[in-house]
Amino acid sequence: MRWKTASASVTGKAHTCRSENGQDFCKAGSVRIADDDFFIGIAADGAGSTTDGGPGAMITCRTLHDRITQTIRGATDLSVISDDMVKNWVTAARDAVAAEAQGSGKSLREYACTVLGAVASGGRAVFFQIGDGAIVTGSGADYQTVFWPEQGEYANTTYFITDEQYLANLKICHAESPDEIALFTDGLQNLVLSFATKKAHAGFFAPLFSALKKNPEDGIGALSAQLGPFLLRDDISARSDDDKTLVLAVRVTG
Repeated sequence: MRWKTASASVTGKAHTCRSENGQDFCKAGSVRIADDDFFIGIAADGAGSTTDGGPGAMITCRTLHDRITQTIRGATDLSVISDDMVKNWVTAARDAVAAEAQGSGKSLREYACTVLGAVASGGRAVFFQIGDGAIVTGSGADYQTVFWPEQGEYANTTYFITDEQYLANLKICHAESPDEIALFTDGLQNLVLSFATKKAHAGFFAPLFSALKKNPEDGIGALSAQLGPFLLRDDISARSDDDKTLVLAVRVTG
């Protein structure tokens, strides 16, 4: 068993028209430890109202990926991963963002970002999230969200890793490992989720997972490169001018 992955983050027209950098970031891939293959996927979306949401998202993703890798190298069975361990990962990421803010003489809230995380082996998976965006899992044509996108107290607001109550807003799920996993930021959620039925649109995800499964091992990088132009297509950009991140992973044999 192994994982095949593809990922991309693109800058939306809301930023490009103002010559601004995008505020999404992701870090994803598979790592072989002992006799098991692990998928690690992290995506983050910097708050649009901040000056450094993008750097906050980058630091969050990189720190979480490093901490998770360290943990599973020492405990290769994901069934032993506790909620407290996940909280420690997230706290380490928040501390890294806070250190950057302090070093730059800026407020922590200027680095605000949401975060989505997934860790999966052949048997178990751990998912976590603060804020909006979503993680979708499934097999074939049946896809469900692990958590529904979290909105804040007011319209068009959400929660961030930099909030004082970040651990209270952290959602954690331990589950059997699915065959297919997708993580995406809120720039895609209105396109790929039905808010009426609270389900994911199989018509969006199934072709992408199918393409990833069929893609040769040495072509994974090429498929990731194709995801960027796909997310910037006119029909997608017309429905959302926000930054967009999409991480895909499929479990295959052989």
